[in-house]
Amino acid sequence: MTIVSRRIAKPLPGKTDVVLSRVTRFKDLVIKAGAKARAAKFVGGSLNGSIQLTTIFENMTEATKSFEAYSKDPEMISLMKEREDNPAATLIGPEIYTSVYGSPSPDHNVLLLREYEMNRKSMPKAIELLSKVDEIVQKEDSKMLALRPIIADKMDALFVVYYYSSIASMGEIVDRVGMSEEFQKLVNEANEYGTLTSSNVLMNI
Repeated sequence: MTIVSRRIAKPLPGKTDVVLSRVTRFKDLVIKAGAKARAAKFVGGSLNGSIQLTTIFENMTEATKSFEAYSKDPEMISLMKEREDNPAATLIGPEIYTSVYGSPSPDHNVLLLREYEMNRKSMPKAIELLSKVDEIVQKEDSKMLALRPIIADKMDALFVVYYYSSIASMGEIVDRVGMSEEFQKLVNEANEYGTLTSSNVLMNI
């Protein structure tokens, strides 16, 4: 099991540089508290221009202990006050997810994030289908991760993350593999279990 905590910051007009600076400081403080953390910028989809910060833990115990630790850090307290006194973004989260298939890839810098609306009773069949998708993905310079929410606004959801080494690599693999008859057959089968509601592209920063 992997626990993923996600925060999304939607910069106010003219405030992107301020948000990037604060996210970087936040990330460094979280890492100091023992977590693995990465920041990424949305470059495609409805969240284009937003900044995502994810922290990764082995379990909820580790996640909550880390949260307690960095929340008490004087530098974090100062950063939170700075954010409160001079808002630069609209914030979402933290939201908490648990992995149901695969694991995060530290070796790929581009993420294709697809969100499905899905009833929990359909989840087992969807996860079974992911194993078939992964058989195809494993042949490429790509990785796959699937997450379901533990603490989030939308609980009837499944997130599938495809990792790529670059934007160009993503485009080539989508053309050659994602549009293939074999892959599209699996996509059509996935529609039996859930509805694709959004698709976004991120680049690690």
